[in-house]
Amino acid sequence: MQKERRKFKRFDAYISARFKSPKTGQLVTTLTHDISRDGIKVTTMEILKVSAPLELELSIPDDPRPIYVTAEVAWARKFRGEDAGCEYGLRFIHIDPVDKFRALDFAYNNWLEEKINDFSDPEEVPELKEI
Repeated sequence: MQKERRKFKRFDAYISARFKSPKTGQLVTTLTHDISRDGIKVTTMEILKVSAPLELELSIPDDPRPIYVTAEVAWARKFRGEDAGCEYGLRFIHIDPVDKFRALDFAYNNWLEEKINDFSDPEEVPELKEI
């Protein structure tokens, strides 16, 4: 079993992320898959080099103010299949502390809502029979 190397808990959160393609200079839009205090994970068809810097604009749902982040590609994992894209772990290099709080607050609340909704409605749980 592989040792867990993460320093911080990751929260599933789908936040829109935009960045310029290092190859074409075109604007690329993707979604984050999770976020932690240290970074985020994204999936894209773009080829990004490990340790390369990346300027991102994150858009939290229902929040008009974007979050600007400088990140570094920490790792890459290619999906199986032709033209399937890659998953990338991006480590934050620079993010305003207030913006980091906004992103993590959104992710935490999203995670908490999912956890609360995982429990059955007490009205629908069958009563236990006495023995």
